[in-house]
Amino acid sequence: MATLHRVDAPESSSDESLFSRLTRLAALELELGWAETQGFIKRLGIAVAMAVICAVALLAAIVVLVAGALAPLFGGAWQHLVIAGGSVAVLALAGLAWSAWRLTHLDWPHQTLRSLEETWRWLVTLLKSKLTLR
Repeated sequence: MATLHRVDAPESSSDESLFSRLTRLAALELELGWAETQGFIKRLGIAVAMAVICAVALLAAIVVLVAGALAPLFGGAWQHLVIAGGSVAVLALAGLAWSAWRLTHLDWPHQTLRSLEETWRWLVTLLKSKLTLR
């Protein structure tokens, strides 16, 4: 019969030293900061990649629209070029607008800063209480 064991059993905080608490807290702060930074970079990367793709599509749409404008001069059909170029241009402009909106509304990692402030307050309070106990 299998038994369950907790792998990451929490240690008792009463026998932990201040240094071990601080190192564990610093590791948690770094982990939070890393997670928030990863999320920010992913959102930024998606918005920039979308902007680049839409800019290339807009340039291609402009080329197709110019070809559609010049097609009647050479006796060619122009309707399909104007429809394709215009629809791609509209979609590319919408994608560029979304990317610009997304880039201007990116939220900076605030949770890490708030957590660091809270940690600093905790440390000051802990040190004051230790000083008054002596």
